[in-house]
Amino acid sequence: MSASLRVAMFTPLPPARTGTADYAGQLVAELHKIVTLQVFENARGVSWKSFDAVIYQIANNPYHAGFYNLAIEQPGISVLHEVNLHDLIKDQTLNRANERAYLRELMYEVYGQDLKDPVRAESFQVPQPRAFSMLRRLLDRSERCIVHSKYAARELRQKGFSRPIAVIPHGSSVKNLNASANRQAVRAGPGAPLIGLFGFQRPDKRVLECFRAFETLLSSYPLAQLLVVGEPHPDVPLRQWIAQSRLESCVHILGYQTIQDYDSNMAACDIILNLRHPTFGETSGTMMRAFGLGKAVIVSDSGANCELPEDVCLRIPPDDYEAAVLVECMKWLLETPSRVAEIGCRAQQWVADACSWPRVAQMYAAFARTAADRTAPARNGRVRPTPADTPADTPAVFEQLSPQTVGAYLRRWIDPASEATGHFRAHSHRLVRTVQCIPLGTTQDRILELGCSLQITPALRQLLGYGEVRGCYWGPPGEIFKASAIATDGELFDCSIDLFGPDADPFPYPDDYFSTILCCELLEHLENDPMHMMSEVHRVLQPGGILVLTTPNIASLRSIAQVLKGAHPASFYRYSRTRLGGDPEPAHSREYTPDEVRLLLADSGFVVLSVETGPYGEMDPKDTQWVVPVLQGLKLPTALRDDCIFAVGRKESLARTRFPGWLYGK
Repeated sequence: MSASLRVAMFTPLPPARTGTADYAGQLVAELHKIVTLQVFENARGVSWKSFDAVIYQIANNPYHAGFYNLAIEQPGISVLHEVNLHDLIKDQTLNRANERAYLRELMYEVYGQDLKDPVRAESFQVPQPRAFSMLRRLLDRSERCIVHSKYAARELRQKGFSRPIAVIPHGSSVKNLNASANRQAVRAGPGAPLIGLFGFQRPDKRVLECFRAFETLLSSYPLAQLLVVGEPHPDVPLRQWIAQSRLESCVHILGYQTIQDYDSNMAACDIILNLRHPTFGETSGTMMRAFGLGKAVIVSDSGANCELPEDVCLRIPPDDYEAAVLVECMKWLLETPSRVAEIGCRAQQWVADACSWPRVAQMYAAFARTAADRTAPARNGRVRPTPADTPADTPAVFEQLSPQTVGAYLRRWIDPASEATGHFRAHSHRLVRTVQCIPLGTTQDRILELGCSLQITPALRQLLGYGEVRGCYWGPPGEIFKASAIATDGELFDCSIDLFGPDADPFPYPDDYFSTILCCELLEHLENDPMHMMSEVHRVLQPGGILVLTTPNIASLRSIAQVLKGAHPASFYRYSRTRLGGDPEPAHSREYTPDEVRLLLADSGFVVLSVETGPYGEMDPKDTQWVVPVLQGLKLPTALRDDCIFAVGRKESLARTRFPGWLYGK
């Protein structure tokens, strides 16, 4: 990479007490060798035109507030170390007694617009749970993004980011340290297993679960010691747990350490525990340091960790059996010390091959070069494969499904001579946008389409990559039939369709079964109990699973135009008549506003990722724009007025309301 590439990087550096400072310190040392690099901790004296690329290191803590604000003002390449900035935004707004600013960010996160609407703002719960990511404003301003995993890249696409994303692994260094003095300091003799917990001890790092597992381990290994290194968290009363368990003699809390002491203490350990749940797409810097030190690490089998090679660590599911499995994993490692050494050796080799700091720096430089050249990649919805003649240090670029790609694929499944052609024209935008809202899957992922009619269903497997595609439709509960379709080029598709009433019957699937669920143009047809359907959707989705929901917008310009003309605002008739042939025409029981859809998701235990509106298709009415100046004259909002609502929510363990008053009455 030519040294003529001029790069500005805005980042904290050591001794700032943030893991990103340590990350940047290692990265900067290597980048200096291959580009003309200037590092800034603020914008004073910066000549923006002097640089080909500007990089911002953004993490979810107050150290990064200045860099975040600068990235909004002067867009560049945003490096996201986790796909969540809620703590940072909350600290800048709500914690400074500025609730209006916090509400403004909440509305932008959901709707993607600055909405000056106090009525809408008052319907938001304050504060939102930490799982509410607060990313959208930064993403809308960023020219490019760097993340450490495909998982994080998918999350950014889920938030609507359509520009280039580079997947660059978190760096690490292979080290072999003599840590005998550190073991002696905590009285861990040659036969005493030393278990390590490192980093800021937040609740999502499963500190209590790790402590209880260690307590159980003592019955088999009474000489075992637990070493806790890193800053404490106010919600993790570790010293109180130690005192209650009377384990003062075998649990050692060292608090914050310099990076040298941090590494030395980690090198002293036999096993490193690095669990995370929930996860926000972060790749743990502690985990990567442990790999470089040749340690056996136990991690949660979720998020970005699912992409780790299977032979460099132990992964355990964050489920009801987590504690028991963690104990058994520690026993399995300790009973044969050679296993610990073998896993650590493989981890070091992986770091050397795939994640060394020189290689990471080369990837940064290659991606920064694309910013300098302003050449955006073609967007086809996948991680772009690296050609054989491309240098190995070129990062994978995660590309989005373009409307052209999706539309062309869906048209392959429509017989041009059939009635479906007219239906596709009438719903083309909805169908394409729905597919764009669905996260990419893997062969291990399952997806369910409620109200399945095979319009977008083949794309779920062939275009989005889901291993199991299932559908459901109204009918006698318990019946299943096979549905199939054939494309114009001969490609075949089939899937199983389960029959039941989604607003009355239990879903015939186990808990936590699906990665993604689609509820498209179904909500408005429910006659009995829509929250029953939402409760069942929440039950059968995996933790962190995605719900994509579309439904007509009763507050659209078309609806308002109808009312002003003295006609009914609904987009479909409430009552139906029997068609020739016996099947009744579909009817709408209730249509919703964008705010009601947001409340529906929130009351059902979902974090609302986005709510937007758009047209249905090519045949949408074009004579409703006269309503806009009417609304403006009345000082009423004009946003979110298209005919179709597109909403995306993520399942979390949040408080739920079974019969919300806004829907069922009080």
